Amino acid sequence: MEKPLLLTVLIGIFYFITKMVESKYINKKQEPLKNTVRDTLIVTACTFIILFLFFHMSGPVAEILGGGEYVGAPGTQAFVDEPGF
Repeated sequence: MEKPLLLTVLIGIFYFITKMVESKYINKKQEPLKNTVRDTLIVTACTFIILFLFFHMSGPVAEILGGGEYVGAPGTQAFVDEPGF
């Protein structure tokens, strides 16, 4: 739970700072702070949902990236020894 939450907060902060820099230096007009905060909350919520689902699913992709625990398909059972009868 802490991985998705930490990543979500970091992405939200990065988005907010990027949006403020864009409105101040690139667009040269100040967008209302209310709109920026609303957009940041939407991005944060969407990021949390996606990351929560990703880190709690199991599969080879999640195993490679460090989320979830991949159980995998059971190996094929083959009898390779002498019969006991």
